[in-house]
Amino acid sequence: MLASDAPATLVLCATLPPMTRSGGGMPTRSPRVPVTWLAPCDRLAAASSLASTQTNCEVALELPAAAFESRQRLRTLLTRGRETVANLNAVVVRGSIAAEHRSLLVEEGIRVAMVEKLGETSRGSRRPAPNGWRCRNAAWGLWEVELATIPARSPLAWLQLAGLPRPRRKSLHVMRTEGLAEGNAGAVFLASRLERWLDWASRHVSQGVAQAVTLSQLAARLSGEEQPARDHSILRAA
Repeated sequence: MLASDAPATLVLCATLPPMTRSGGGMPTRSPRVPVTWLAPCDRLAAASSLASTQTNCEVALELPAAAFESRQRLRTLLTRGRETVANLNAVVVRGSIAAEHRSLLVEEGIRVAMVEKLGETSRGSRRPAPNGWRCRNAAWGLWEVELATIPARSPLAWLQLAGLPRPRRKSLHVMRTEGLAEGNAGAVFLASRLERWLDWASRHVSQGVAQAVTLSQLAARLSGEEQPARDHSILRAA
């Protein structure tokens, strides 16, 4: 159980889009709060390169629906992912995860899977999650976490011009957006929506209302593990 005055937990995830033909360089400055960069296998190397230049950022593998057509296909993609990111332990999944695939994710060292929506399960969660958190421990060693839905709060919300709400203490917000954009001169920079989310998160973190973590750090906290202080990218040793 979380203490009544516990801060909100924010997990900001950003998709790494395909690089354009101009070949602009990656941004090297670190985001103001942790970011989990999401990428499929063919863009993991670029995501790993980006995270290696930043403080307290990590990479998660985005798995297509076709990855779950067979255990062998899923294992192959996870093996390819680990060959690029040695400490890979988080994935993004579209759709629900079958029980046999949950066990394989655990076998391959995956500790947290971000899903669009938690599917139904007859067994429920093996380890209780904090009250109100949209996540579950559906298999020992694996947490499934639901992506938050950002409500439309004004007519301008669809343009991403509306402000984000103040996060309630003890709440969980797992958010995803595009991560990078490229200007006319070929320079790569953080995408505008991610910039606004970073401003929103860092403001509440500085006020003590929230804490920001990566997907892997969220899994460790849900499991009750100690989180050592990190003063460099978790990918540098990979």
